[in-house]
Amino acid sequence: MSPAYNKKITRQMNYEEFERGLYDLPQDRQAFLSVLFFAGVRVSEALALNSNDISCTPDTIYIQFFRLKGSKQTDPIPIPRTPVLSWLCNQEGKLFSWCRKTGYNIVNRTFTGLYPHYFRMNRFTDIAEKFPLATVVSFSGLNPLSVKYYLAKVDIKRVGVALREEIG
Repeated sequence: MSPAYNKKITRQMNYEEFERGLYDLPQDRQAFLSVLFFAGVRVSEALALNSNDISCTPDTIYIQFFRLKGSKQTDPIPIPRTPVLSWLCNQEGKLFSWCRKTGYNIVNRTFTGLYPHYFRMNRFTDIAEKFPLATVVSFSGLNPLSVKYYLAKVDIKRVGVALREEIG
């Protein structure tokens, strides 16, 4: 089953563009959006987090998500310990106190026209371009056949270059 949004945005967002969008937001909203951006999780998976799900090292934060909608449980997801995400390491109890609709609105107001699953598509496409399918499946908890619904269009010019190189 494909994600339930009307207009799939197929361009990707890099970290610099994402980081500019966080400017001037409260810390908890910056952390929430960063979890969506880096981990590619559903809003409800991010909203279910509490401090017991977080393990911090000096350069990495490991987050144990409770996967939904038939996705398989994954190992804790390692994400970079940015200054924004360090906020997670200093919290107790439930991390984000709002509902799914508010989570959706935070995404849409911060990044006009985007929706929370956009970050899911963005992360899974990025991983799929750099790692084999087995890594995408292990990271996301998705069935291999479901991965295709979360991939954006990518630049295939590299394939043409590789084919030319192949023939000499």
